[in-house]
Amino acid sequence: MQPGCAHNQHIYYAMKNSKIIPDVAMDNSNVVRTVSADPGLLSNEELLEMLGDRRLTLKRIIAREKSKERSSVLPIGERILESTRKRVRWFVDQAQLKISYDDLMMAVTIYVLFGDDVRILCFRSSADNAFAFFTSLSFFLFILEMILHSWVKSDFSKGLFRVKGYAFSFFFWLDLLAVLSMVPDVAWLASSLGMQSGLLDSFGTKAGKAGRISAKSTRVIRMTRLVRLVKLYKVTSQRSREKQQLDDLKRLVELGHYSHSELQEYLEKNGTKKQSKVGAELSDIITRRVIIAVLLMLCVVPLLTYSPPIDDEKDVSFFIHSTNINAAFDCDYLERSIVKFRSFMGQIVWDGHIEQPLLVALDLNPKRCQDIVPSIDFVNEEMISITRDDALRVVTTDPTTINGLTYSVSATFNETPYMMKEARASICLMLFVLVMLVVLSAQFTGDAQRLVLAPIENMMAIVNRVADDPLEVFDFNNSARSGDYETQVIQLAIEKITALLRIGFGVAGAEIISSNITVEGGGSACLNPMIPGKRVYALFGFCDIMSFDLCTEKLEDEIMTFVNIVARIVHDEVTRWGGTCNKNLGNAFLMVWRIGDEKSLSDYRMATRRHSGSSWTEIKQNQSPVMVPKPRSASYRNHGNIVDLRRIPGLDVLSDKALVGFLKVIVEINRDIQLLSYRKDTRLSSGGETGFLLRMGFGLHAGWAIEGAVGSLQKVDATYLSPHVNMAARMEAATRQFGVSILITRQFFKTLNKTPQLMSETAQIHCRKVDVVTVKGSNVPMPIYTYDTFQKQTFPQLRAPKYSNLSISEVLTQQAENYDASVWMTDPDLVQLRCFATPEFVETFDKGLKCYLEGNWEEARPILENVDQMMSSNDIGGDGPSRAILKYMEANDWSCPATWSGHRPLTSK
Repeated sequence: MQPGCAHNQHIYYAMKNSKIIPDVAMDNSNVVRTVSADPGLLSNEELLEMLGDRRLTLKRIIAREKSKERSSVLPIGERILESTRKRVRWFVDQAQLKISYDDLMMAVTIYVLFGDDVRILCFRSSADNAFAFFTSLSFFLFILEMILHSWVKSDFSKGLFRVKGYAFSFFFWLDLLAVLSMVPDVAWLASSLGMQSGLLDSFGTKAGKAGRISAKSTRVIRMTRLVRLVKLYKVTSQRSREKQQLDDLKRLVELGHYSHSELQEYLEKNGTKKQSKVGAELSDIITRRVIIAVLLMLCVVPLLTYSPPIDDEKDVSFFIHSTNINAAFDCDYLERSIVKFRSFMGQIVWDGHIEQPLLVALDLNPKRCQDIVPSIDFVNEEMISITRDDALRVVTTDPTTINGLTYSVSATFNETPYMMKEARASICLMLFVLVMLVVLSAQFTGDAQRLVLAPIENMMAIVNRVADDPLEVFDFNNSARSGDYETQVIQLAIEKITALLRIGFGVAGAEIISSNITVEGGGSACLNPMIPGKRVYALFGFCDIMSFDLCTEKLEDEIMTFVNIVARIVHDEVTRWGGTCNKNLGNAFLMVWRIGDEKSLSDYRMATRRHSGSSWTEIKQNQSPVMVPKPRSASYRNHGNIVDLRRIPGLDVLSDKALVGFLKVIVEINRDIQLLSYRKDTRLSSGGETGFLLRMGFGLHAGWAIEGAVGSLQKVDATYLSPHVNMAARMEAATRQFGVSILITRQFFKTLNKTPQLMSETAQIHCRKVDVVTVKGSNVPMPIYTYDTFQKQTFPQLRAPKYSNLSISEVLTQQAENYDASVWMTDPDLVQLRCFATPEFVETFDKGLKCYLEGNWEEARPILENVDQMMSSNDIGGDGPSRAILKYMEANDWSCPATWSGHRPLTSK
């Protein structure tokens, strides 16, 4: 709430006294009331905390109970296996140590790609054992990942050869190929298989050099590990988008646009958003083609690359070999040649690596001068000890026999600088291929995702949301504009069509929309709006525009504008106070406050029985009993007990809101500027002094009805049919007879003998019983009630608080959502509307009504006449219910009939 907003609501009246009896012609355009943004009630969070589980919906309770029943039916072994499977899936998808599971596997994949090259570039040979350990660990992690994904992300229900999911898919074989490519790098495994490795094994043993795999072939095989990055990139990018969306939602909560409960509800609805089938298929096809193209390139390019046959080490060795032969027994010549050769070799520098000599050992045969000149043969033990085995190359010339002597040369060269250059080139190649994979994949999928896939997924999401909840209201603020891409235009059209379906069919047509729009999970491809009806329980309200024939005749083509203004007020107020509009009949409207269908209430009753003695029973102890009579159908009689509506959480609040909604309509039709302009319309006033006063009648009743489609395939209306709907219409029609604005049946009120009670006691105090009647087709006496209204007064215009960023509509909606029984004493509109119903008046009328019902008409007559005089300043110049009773007694010559039983028939239908 904004600072500076008053806690209580303030009214500024342009009146001279506190009786609030203004002239009907009084201009109220300058009378303003500020509506507080803070209704002074508990917040949603505080109310939920106070009520506990009471505010849970039937759907959640029933789903929870059914889930328990399903879990209890499974055998223990299957339950344990299913629980383990779910935990493994959670671990694979969501588990976090210090980093998430996907981040861990991403790090392992990067290590496998670049670890061996980094080892050569940045570490000494003493670190090879550690690298060997991490390589083995990565190998086992990859195998474990394949096993877990094959278990939890595959469906083997149709047999081993018809598996759906990860197992035996394209990415499964790529992962297997990547694992196999690691075998030469796992020293102990390569040695046991008779292969060679460039790493030391886990026990520190040095692997030999004979039979080493070709360097180019090894690099190509290692490239297959890059495809793991593509898969991990897709998962990581999806998680990143979800995290960004969650951060944006949290930001909106911080700014006050949404509450925490609304955020939680949104996450529950949209937390499991799935990729569309066409999107997944297209994305996989593009990814496969890119991967196959890159792998083919890696395999074919080395075959097409020409490498000149240059081997410097062998040339140098053959030169020493020829010098050895030419020297024969001339030791001085041989010594000078070797010294010059070593001096020359010492001047060779590998890219500035002076500390890395090329020649580290030399051995000449036959041994003829070594005793005289020991420096001919030499070994650089220090350099050899710190050089890796795979960096030492021993070149031995073929033996040559001359004069019985066998000449040969064995030279050991240090190729560490060469390997470092090769490692740099390998890293650059890896990075290049990685960039190519990511760029090509992003290029192929980006446009398709932006122009086709995302709109299609949004369309499917809209259709599924409508199928799940046809009454959900969509926000078109972020929708595509006219002239954008065709897919976005279609998306906007679908949003508008679904919104029109919701508006056209309403609550009663929700099942029609859902059953016909569902396309997944067995939905029918045929249009069938004529679905069977089902029994539902609801509060039914019927309202009607009085003098409508006059309005139709006089306003002519402007009648639509007039009716739509009234409809706007009725719909807005009823919707704000928890109801919905079912029928617009021109001069009349059928409004519904839906409680639930028969199956939901029956399931809820069974759920509460299983929880007898729990908080659900305790929180209902202070609620009044509301018993709905057992339906007469045989199918329902077989089900057993009567539906007890008192066990439905918040039903007393819903009933109070229904009455408040209709009372707010009465206030608004006397406050709306457009409707007030018709008071001075000469076409309607016929030149009278008082002008045209719009009046409406309202009737409220509670009960069951059959909800469904009425009509044919040419035209269908979704509506409610039952005697209870007719009863609401009868109550509205009877308002003219009793001279009141609203009539309420006993199903809305507390009476004796455990008859239904829906309204709260606070609301009941502000209503009064006006008669006991019987309706056509029933001999059961029924008390009826009213809420006194005085409409010939000025209701101040509303405005939002000065320092509030909420609109007046948002403030009023907030007050309706935070309804509390104190509204009946504090709401300015309700208090002003009932200003004439003083305690003295109500007490006097109750006394007269009691005498009338008991048959003491002689005593009742003067009391009711006095009550009529007390209301002389009312809209009709008296009290309507008193006049109706007096009229009935007068028709019986003021004498109570001998057959009088405390009630009379209601003459109006």
